[in-house]
Amino acid sequence: MKRKSFLMAFSCVCVMAFSVAPAAVMADETESVETEVATENETDADVIVEDDIEEETEAVRPTYTALDYVELGEYKGLTIQVESSEVTDEDVLAEAEDLISYSDAVEWLTEGTVQDGDTVDITYVGTMDGEEFDGGSGDYELEIGSGTFIDGFEEGLIGVEAGETVDLNLTFPEDYYYDELAGADVVFTVTVNSIMSVPELSDEVVETATDGEYTDVDSYLEYIRSYLEEDADDAWLYNVQEALYTALAAGSEITEYPQDLVDYCVDDAVAYYELIASYYSMEYADFIEAYFGSEEEFMALLEDAVKESLQQELLLVAVAETEGMEISDEEYQEGLERYAEYYGCETPEEMEEYYSKEDLTRYFLMDKVYEFLQENAVIEEISEGETETETETEA
Repeated sequence: MKRKSFLMAFSCVCVMAFSVAPAAVMADETESVETEVATENETDADVIVEDDIEEETEAVRPTYTALDYVELGEYKGLTIQVESSEVTDEDVLAEAEDLISYSDAVEWLTEGTVQDGDTVDITYVGTMDGEEFDGGSGDYELEIGSGTFIDGFEEGLIGVEAGETVDLNLTFPEDYYYDELAGADVVFTVTVNSIMSVPELSDEVVETATDGEYTDVDSYLEYIRSYLEEDADDAWLYNVQEALYTALAAGSEITEYPQDLVDYCVDDAVAYYELIASYYSMEYADFIEAYFGSEEEFMALLEDAVKESLQQELLLVAVAETEGMEISDEEYQEGLERYAEYYGCETPEEMEEYYSKEDLTRYFLMDKVYEFLQENAVIEEISEGETETETETEA
């Protein structure tokens, strides 16, 4: 089983993300300004940002003794429940059909009736008070029942014949994120151009769908099963670690935080946002006010976010200190190679170009603690959707 690496981000790992809603008005999915703690950020741009910050600041991450700040609860013999990672034949077939639906093997039918679950090619024009509104028209391949468009749109296409045009009288939600459309009555004139037909699995279909990479059903399904099982193993391990951390945190207490480390992380995050503001050609204060409110509110929010991001580290390092765990030179090299492979680096040394040896050693140590907790835990596998209460009732 491939071990899932701990975390890779900034040296103090604490930024708050923001995003701006897109121009599209059809999808009923709000993308607003957010203030969520991001413990991972893997884009190329952020690597560049981190490099710039490191060049501008020479501050050294403060060291600390975790047990000075943590009252550690029981961490051996933790009992946790996780869903089984079994991949069934049904899972494999469903994945194969899904992949084929995105390939050249599909057919687009110009006759037939739209059913729930179908994917249809449509052309639509949205009007309000008889006038087209911005972002309300276009061409789209829509899965009926996906909830991509506002309520009533997809349901209104069920039963429509291919080639038919219908008018849908709809109302945007009252809390829609574009004020000019919130609660507005509109008409969408929609033409169903064609309906997707996914052919049954066959050697010929497989060859067409994979551009000749696979020529028979059996080898194609074997390939799909292999990566589904790898993904399932990764997901299982992630869920195990998450459950272990939850159980560890529930029985432990962080009495206070090392203030010098909190200050270091806050300064590091501020430097990040100063650089981001410059990318937007904005003053730092104006940038913070635009996305996070007042600077005082932002700094308070940032310190809380820093402390939240440090909780896991403090608890895991406390376990390591209690057990006398350290990372040997051999373990460091193994961890470096593992992270390099996981994050697509050409060489292990490339990891050290972005992260200090101290940071990497800390990440490897936390990985080691998770492995220790797992080896000493009681892990109960449950079926998907099964709750602890249901498990106890059955027992």
